[in-house]
Amino acid sequence: MPLAMTAAAATAALTSGASVAQQSSLVDAKDVGYSPVDGGTVARSVQNKLREGLSVKDFGAIGDGVADDSGAFAQAAAAVGQVYVPVGDYAVTAEPALGKFYGPGRVRIGSARAYVHPLPGPVNEIHADVFGLAANEYADSAAALQAAVDYANDRAIALALPAGRRIRVDATVVVKLAAAAVGDPARRFLLKGNNCEIMANVAGPALHLAPQCPVGGVPGLEVGYFQVDNLRFNGYFANESGLAGRCAIKIGEIGKKFAGFQKCQLRDVFALGFNAPTIKLTGALTRMVNFDRVVVNDGGLEIVANEDASFIGDLDFNNCQFGGTAANPPIRIESAGAGASSEIRGVRFYGSVIYGPGTLLYAHRKGRIGDIWFNSMQWEGNSNPVGAHALWIALDNNADLFQVFINDPYVVGFNGNAMLFERFGAATVKAVSVRGAKINEIMTAQYRPIVLTQFDNTSILDCDFFGQIAADSCVSVYNASNVAISRCRSTPNAATPYFAEISGSSNRVLLANNIADTRTDFVANTASGSVVTDNNINF
Repeated sequence: MPLAMTAAAATAALTSGASVAQQSSLVDAKDVGYSPVDGGTVARSVQNKLREGLSVKDFGAIGDGVADDSGAFAQAAAAVGQVYVPVGDYAVTAEPALGKFYGPGRVRIGSARAYVHPLPGPVNEIHADVFGLAANEYADSAAALQAAVDYANDRAIALALPAGRRIRVDATVVVKLAAAAVGDPARRFLLKGNNCEIMANVAGPALHLAPQCPVGGVPGLEVGYFQVDNLRFNGYFANESGLAGRCAIKIGEIGKKFAGFQKCQLRDVFALGFNAPTIKLTGALTRMVNFDRVVVNDGGLEIVANEDASFIGDLDFNNCQFGGTAANPPIRIESAGAGASSEIRGVRFYGSVIYGPGTLLYAHRKGRIGDIWFNSMQWEGNSNPVGAHALWIALDNNADLFQVFINDPYVVGFNGNAMLFERFGAATVKAVSVRGAKINEIMTAQYRPIVLTQFDNTSILDCDFFGQIAADSCVSVYNASNVAISRCRSTPNAATPYFAEISGSSNRVLLANNIADTRTDFVANTASGSVVTDNNINF
């Protein structure tokens, strides 16, 4: 930077009789000219330029980790503009004002890390790294990450994780949702994962999105918002240690309520290595969440409403992928209230892929499941065990199932039924529809593409059965009433003996406008009730 002594300063120095070294000490910064480039700019003094940036050290801060720098920070807080915190370790007794201080210096209140934004300018997000995250996954960062989450959460500012870092957590990181009492801070939590990978080593969830409003709490306190974006989870450590209850994300809490004031978001989230239910939803009220491009390689998704009078719903799953095993199916939706009915309602799946033994909807005791939509789904059953079904709906006791719509699914390669629907006890079924299914390769003889057992009020429409189908028929109806099977086609590689089998006390069953290639007859009908066949073609 070009520096120039003013004429007045030079005259004073030369006439003072001082030595050259002494003369230089007589020069005041306000008397030294400064120009950022040669020509084209207005010259000003060095003092004026230096005053553009304030440092806490201008106010007497030491930054050695021992001296109390509280007074220096307090004075700096009263100055105009932002204040720079140079490299150092500053001990204070009060939290520095967010947005007032910036820089690489570490500020502590006792042993806890206080937040100083690393960059100048407006604070639009909190940098988690400032709280002392470990450099890699070999050290636990749960406490540091929890401190960062709490700080961002209480101020409703986005939290940004360091790009591409592996962050190990040996304890659950809790995000408080909504409010427990009047006067609590507004919690609208945004987490920018920046492709970080959370290495879970926890007997429980690595990340718990935890409602604070209890059942019976003040109405409105359960309303809040969260968004988790571009984040990975790895269950290797927890799985190797066999930790019980391990999972990546849990949303909701028994006895607590949460509802998004708009659809909350889990977006671009990827999880692998848990080999146990990996994303869990539960709680007295858990609603208004959108899952977009969420991928779970193993362990799957679990939605369970087993609390009396609980409600889980208004959920969207867009372009997701879930894998699992027979013990931990890719998707498990269960409602099981014992006293007052529990309910799971308003769940939409769009364009998602399911790998392995498939999807279980299970309503029992006084559970209710309804308004469930599976749209353009793909169930892939490669290498699954015998008896593993793509979609299994079961209900018993006094449960209720209503308005379940399965539209345009593709099911391939299962050693169990493609779709098994069963009802027992006093449970009721209302308005279930399978439309436009493409079912291919049901490879074990005792299992069929679609089976209804005591499952009433069901429609099977516009479905295609093709490829390898080892069973005696494509559709089996046992002890069911009010069933319509229409506009379906069966063209397997080797003709099945029958297109449909209707048996037991089945009644009011309609088969109309279907096309099939069978070896024996179009329908095997031993039902005791009314079965109507009309305008079917068998070749």
